Amino acid sequence: MPVSVYLRTPFTDLTGPTVNCQFMTICSKMEMKAINCVEAYGEDRAQTKCKALLEDLYECVTKTKQMARVLEMKMEREKQISQGVRGYAEGPAHDSFQAPTTL
Repeated sequence: MPVSVYLRTPFTDLTGPTVNCQFMTICSKMEMKAINCVEAYGEDRAQTKCKALLEDLYECVTKTKQMARVLEMKMEREKQISQGVRGYAEGPAHDSFQAPTTL
């Protein structure tokens, strides 16, 4: 979550905007909405007024909930395989992949 800068120097002014999602990423529009909201309300009030936008941006960048869902699906799949409810999927045929060519 964005927090206000406690120690402001020319170095922090120079390096502050280098970490963002504006370079053609999935989260760039979401970050722009969050930045506009923070600019409208200020950094202190934005923690309450823009909480939903900031949480969505944090999830978009870190993907913690998505990784938790994937882990849960993997655990459920392994549990079903160990109980015998389902089996492992068949692998592809040996000649189905083309070997990478080298120059």
